[in-house]
Amino acid sequence: MDREWVFLENTGTVTDKCRPYVSGSGNVPSCQATCDDGSAPEFFKSEKNSLVQLADVASIKMEIMANGPVETGFTVYSDFMNYKSGIYTKGWFVYPVGGHAVKIVGWGVENGVHYWSVANSWGPSWGEKGFFRIK
Repeated sequence: MDREWVFLENTGTVTDKCRPYVSGSGNVPSCQATCDDGSAPEFFKSEKNSLVQLADVASIKMEIMANGPVETGFTVYSDFMNYKSGIYTKGWFVYPVGGHAVKIVGWGVENGVHYWSVANSWGPSWGEKGFFRIK
């Protein structure tokens, strides 16, 4: 995901208030010169060389508490596409369908199972209103 971070360092991105995220069709809209409300966009850039790899669960939790969500990538398996709710764990007899980048926004424990709370980009009709929990 290095190219994406270079883009965020050099160009930046606007807020959801300016241009809400849309997903699902596989089509990327053309870049707009103004925000959806007609105002001029303000671009927020990532700090140069701010990308770090976090080594363990404790480091990820500390980063979320100190600086907000963290990005991660993972292999998507065929059963993930049908996720509705609960804590996702890869099932039996599933196959990989590709890679996916998401953001970890928190964590928790349910019935003794530790999980990450993750924001997906497939819209609010998928999973738990656009989020999922994963072991």
